[in-house]
Amino acid sequence: MLVFNNLRGTSSLFLIFIIGLFSPVFGQINFPEKGTYDGKIDNDQIILVADVTDSNLLKGYFVMKRGKAVEESHAFSLNTSGVKPFFQSDLYVGKLKTPRIDTSAFEGKLTLYNKKRRFFFWRPKVSISFLRRPELAVSSTERYQKEIFSGVEVKSDLLYGKAKGYWTNSPYSDDPYITTLSKGMVKAFKDPELLDLKLDIYYPKTDVFKNRPLIMLIHGGAFYIGSKESAAEYSLATSLAKRGYLVASIDYRLGFKLSPADVEMSAYRAVQDAHAALRYLSHNAAGLGINPGQVYVGGTSAGAVASLNVAFMDDDERPKRIIEAEKQGFVTKIEASGNKYTEGFEVKSVANMWGAVADLNIIGKDEKVSVLSIHGTADGIVPYEYDHPFRNSLMVNRLLMDKMYGSKPIHDRLQILGHRNRLVSLAGLGHEPQLDNYKTLNKWMDTITYHVSKFYYEETAPSLMLPPNQLTISESADLKPFYFEVNNGNLVQITVTGGVKANADPLDPMVIWLKNAEKRQLTFLTTNQFEAWNEKKYQVTVLK
Repeated sequence: MLVFNNLRGTSSLFLIFIIGLFSPVFGQINFPEKGTYDGKIDNDQIILVADVTDSNLLKGYFVMKRGKAVEESHAFSLNTSGVKPFFQSDLYVGKLKTPRIDTSAFEGKLTLYNKKRRFFFWRPKVSISFLRRPELAVSSTERYQKEIFSGVEVKSDLLYGKAKGYWTNSPYSDDPYITTLSKGMVKAFKDPELLDLKLDIYYPKTDVFKNRPLIMLIHGGAFYIGSKESAAEYSLATSLAKRGYLVASIDYRLGFKLSPADVEMSAYRAVQDAHAALRYLSHNAAGLGINPGQVYVGGTSAGAVASLNVAFMDDDERPKRIIEAEKQGFVTKIEASGNKYTEGFEVKSVANMWGAVADLNIIGKDEKVSVLSIHGTADGIVPYEYDHPFRNSLMVNRLLMDKMYGSKPIHDRLQILGHRNRLVSLAGLGHEPQLDNYKTLNKWMDTITYHVSKFYYEETAPSLMLPPNQLTISESADLKPFYFEVNNGNLVQITVTGGVKANADPLDPMVIWLKNAEKRQLTFLTTNQFEAWNEKKYQVTVLK
């Protein structure tokens, strides 16, 4: 009985030995994961891309790294279902001896079955070693590109200053402009009185970011009517706030006597008030979570006129009548009205929606302000080209108003000076194309919002410059880095389609392209201090 038990124990040990001998050697270990691996087989440097994996099979392709910009791709597989791992490709075939394998690396001695035997029966053995590149965890967002916030908070009637004028808020109506003028004439004959200057701010409810660009909107109304709650301003402010901006919409002093000097003065008062609002917002930048060095202004009609002058006009560029009025003590310099805040700000971009300027020379070569102009080509109120405003007012306009340069000559001037700008001409459309009546928006509001939000995003986000001649590569070219520059931000990573990065560094700009790839593409991902992300893609062509 004792002998039988001993024999049974010996048999069990032998059975365990046999099972262990013929079981897959990697059944109990972690298997390599998908990814890109750098390594060597013998003295050959190789970049291996594993795109298929399961419990005992790794498949993909590899390229040789030998200083060439274009290489053949070679399919491979690593199978561990047998007694020993088996590596197979068109260049290397054989079993892996003394292997060490985990989720991010594998190495060992490869017995090459596709090479000649040595001394009739010994097959050559070479070292094989691969290490997976670390993956960069990137969490980019579409902030400023899309409406990523569902709710918007509005704080109304914040007092940003006080100044003498006729009135500050006169909501739009369907009355003809001549009727509106006649209603205001009585009020304008009175002496100006001290008025409260107020603004509304719009911002995303759930946003905690504290370095947002500031957008300030200025309503239209011929410097006579309008309000910060006007339909276009409300719609645009809401959409921009949902994209992640803080948006201010301001009231400003309105009204004038029917004289050329007072009409001109009404526009100047609007510019002064806009400056005062920006100083107030800059003073409160920390609490509002804005960056006063990244300010965008925009407006419709008269608000666009004010926006352009806020961005470009200096004190010494004011109209002659305004400078003379200052000498007589009737008016102050641009920045000396409304409040006593002294904090600075920098206007980087203007959305000019059917506006104009009296003097193109205020737009100087050294001023780094980008301009988007949107304008109906049949606008009879504010000229698209160069003309008197209110073209159909029975010549009265010529008595009260000088000719103005509309969006087309503004665009031409900016083009000559080499400033970033874009002109969106709305063929055949007139003034305020987004309104069916004073409070009902139409389909053109979507077009306007699209162009404004896109232009402001481009101003906020990083930009990348890559000379296009680098995107065509000869099959025989040597491996070298792409030259590029990132403005207003930093590079996060470069990824490729139809090729492999030559090195593990996510910022390294050297790529080995696959000779037979159907599509080749470079993708640059950048970001900046405003949490603006930009993904730029370039198609690459390989020539034989």
